[in-house]
Amino acid sequence: MKSATLALILFGLSACATTRGPAGPVGPTKINPASLAANPAAYDGREVEVVGLVVWEFERLGLYQSYGAYCRGAEKSAIAVDWHSWPGVTKADNRRIALVRGTFHNRYGVAQHDGSIVISNGAPGPGPLEPGSIVRWLSLPDKPCPKALP
Repeated sequence: MKSATLALILFGLSACATTRGPAGPVGPTKINPASLAANPAAYDGREVEVVGLVVWEFERLGLYQSYGAYCRGAEKSAIAVDWHSWPGVTKADNRRIALVRGTFHNRYGVAQHDGSIVISNGAPGPGPLEPGSIVRWLSLPDKPCPKALP
């Protein structure tokens, strides 16, 4: 009887320790902004968790790979995010690094199912990343980019 109870407990614990579902890991896909920007169609409609630089500026609403990429204007390493619709994010959070979670959609600058193309001046890259949550702020706001050299 004791061995049957012990086997049942061990079986239950092993089931609890499983972190994979039938199709792979459970939870959001962890990815960086540059990888999302490089292959947006592969992540369309998927929940993602991304670490990047929050940028809330005119025509630059997005999540950038890094401060350096943002200052160089490297749009190929950024995704579009409309921070206006995200709870808990304000303009004061401009140029802060954050871990964010949301659903990515490949709608900007790409052909749609009806054949149309959606273009957004405020989109530094593909997207948008639909409102989710700021999981954690990882920095204070950074300074503006240095001015271009003459």
